[in-house]
Amino acid sequence: MQRRTFLGGIVGVAAAGVGAVAVAELFLPEQSTMVGEADASTGTVLRRGTFEGQTGHDVAGTVELRRDDDSHALRFVDYEQTQGPDVFVYLTPSPTPETAADVAAGTKVLVDGGADGGESTKEGTFTQRLPAALDVSEFRGVSIWCDRFSTPFGRAALEAVES
Repeated sequence: MQRRTFLGGIVGVAAAGVGAVAVAELFLPEQSTMVGEADASTGTVLRRGTFEGQTGHDVAGTVELRRDDDSHALRFVDYEQTQGPDVFVYLTPSPTPETAADVAAGTKVLVDGGADGGESTKEGTFTQRLPAALDVSEFRGVSIWCDRFSTPFGRAALEAVES
């Protein structure tokens, strides 16, 4: 999957002696960041979920909420998503986040190495540390959400893992 960058453009068209202007959208693919097992997280898996796509977008893989020492992390395993502008990861209280209100009730997680200041553009298996002060006890879902168009790309319900 590739991220697309809008280049923009205006194309002039002449039709039967009448001038017309058409706007064309031009996109260039960007490379996604692939991350391997080298950054594997240790610790205890508290919750786990499997991603499903929403609104015609593809999101696949699993996500784990992990605890190790005094911190928490999200571990993405075999993660892939449809790329788009301003797509971010959100931890949500709702296990099935679908609306802007569900996402607003959660916390945005900026992905290290993600495009444009933390967008969700990584693919593969990687770990994202969470802020130490973040209380993760209320979170039951993960949303892959497009801020620009207020549209869900995918979600995963975080279910408790039996020890």
